[in-house]
Amino acid sequence: MNSSWTAARIYNLYRIVIAAVLLASFYLSDRMIGQYLPRLFEVTVSAYLLLTLISSAADYTRRLRKPNWAQPLALVIDVLVLGLVVHSNGGLEGGLAVLLLVNVAAGNILLRGRLGFLIAALATLTVMFEQFYFATQIGDRDPFQLTEAGLLGIAFFMVSLIIQQIASRLERSEVIAARQRVAIQRLEALNQQIVARMRTGVMVFDDDYQVLQSNPSADGYFAQSMVGQHLPRALIERHRDWRDAPHLVPPPLRLSRQSPEVNSRFADLDTGHEALTLVFLEDTARIAQEAQQLNLASLGRLSATLAHEIRNPLSAISQAAELLQEDGASAEDARLLTIIRNHVQRVNGIISDVLDLSRRPRGQAARFLLADAVEELAAGWHQRGTAPERLRVEQGDGSLEIRFDRSQFQQVMDNLIGNAFAHAGPASRVTLSYGQHTRTGLPWVAVRDDGPGVSAQAAAHLFEPFHTTSDQGNGLGLYVSRQLCQANQATLDHEDARPGARFVITCAHPDRQFQ
Repeated sequence: MNSSWTAARIYNLYRIVIAAVLLASFYLSDRMIGQYLPRLFEVTVSAYLLLTLISSAADYTRRLRKPNWAQPLALVIDVLVLGLVVHSNGGLEGGLAVLLLVNVAAGNILLRGRLGFLIAALATLTVMFEQFYFATQIGDRDPFQLTEAGLLGIAFFMVSLIIQQIASRLERSEVIAARQRVAIQRLEALNQQIVARMRTGVMVFDDDYQVLQSNPSADGYFAQSMVGQHLPRALIERHRDWRDAPHLVPPPLRLSRQSPEVNSRFADLDTGHEALTLVFLEDTARIAQEAQQLNLASLGRLSATLAHEIRNPLSAISQAAELLQEDGASAEDARLLTIIRNHVQRVNGIISDVLDLSRRPRGQAARFLLADAVEELAAGWHQRGTAPERLRVEQGDGSLEIRFDRSQFQQVMDNLIGNAFAHAGPASRVTLSYGQHTRTGLPWVAVRDDGPGVSAQAAAHLFEPFHTTSDQGNGLGLYVSRQLCQANQATLDHEDARPGARFVITCAHPDRQFQ
């Protein structure tokens, strides 16, 4: 519905009211109005009331479309009807001619331009005719003395001019407002699309910590829609700390045991009438994935230098040790040569791991069944001589899927299983299990052993490169495993199983697309 139809309906209501008031005044006030020609007044007003009721009913009936000439014709009829009413009331002396001002104003709002001035001209001719007619009836010496009618005519045209100027300005304002509304709607839709597609979680909350808005990424951290929910306690504490010291960068936090670590940042949102706060939640795994690409680029340049500068001397040392061994060295010399050869192999292994890490191609994440991948891993270890009772699989949901680079997933799991056997003892047993977190819906897979576990001192440095508690290790296994998990937007964490150790890989949701 546009503004013209709204104005037309208001005018229809006015016509019904004025006709009803005139008719009621005629019947209830001993005919104080319409005394000159009462029969004409009664018939004219009654017919006018009936006509306006029919017109209003047709206006509200959507099946009937009004032609373009319907509105001008209705206004002309209004002027003619009011002319008859003025005439039956005794001319201009009755005071009803003032009602024509409303008709003129309405005509210039609804019609505009020359048609609006036509209504004013028609109203002017009507009052001039009335004054001339009644002047001749009472025997006036100069029936052309049309002062009152002329003043009314001037008033009609002035009302027309003023109304048209006001209506034109309002129309221009409506056009500008409509354009601005469309621009605001486009901007709002654009902002909604941008926020909805952001991988950074965004929430807006008020002073009562009630979440007013939340994008899908933020909802994913809580496995539910956060709109209308109360802000979690951990974020409330971080917000209070931020208010006390805005310049301090807080450490990452876990919103739940199953959710990944996130960085939280806050910002004030001043809307002009209420104070709101924005919180940005960013997955540290994704940040680490981007940082890893930079690290790998730097590591690639370093590894090329290591391969050239260290491997050649190592080859010479290893070859010299073999020559000395072939020359029939003594038992003491043979023991020293064995030590040299073992350490050469260890350094060479470190260089190989660094080279493999730097040259590793970008992961090709694919969706596959977790149960099949775990069974395939266990079968491979059994084929290589591991007894089934030493490596077993706890059956879980067979339809559970993950999104991961399959070769990298196998490499991580092999590394964790190998570490479990190496550090848990010769009689240790390893259990593979998998499932889905009940709150977040994220799939997980765990490797658990029944050995002595990891000491608190060693647990603090488990995933640091080159940190090892074994004489035969190089300290890159767990570091590489975590890097591979982060490259697939998964997390690798250690848990104290008591007894034993438990390493858990929490994967991203399989429906989440990433590169």
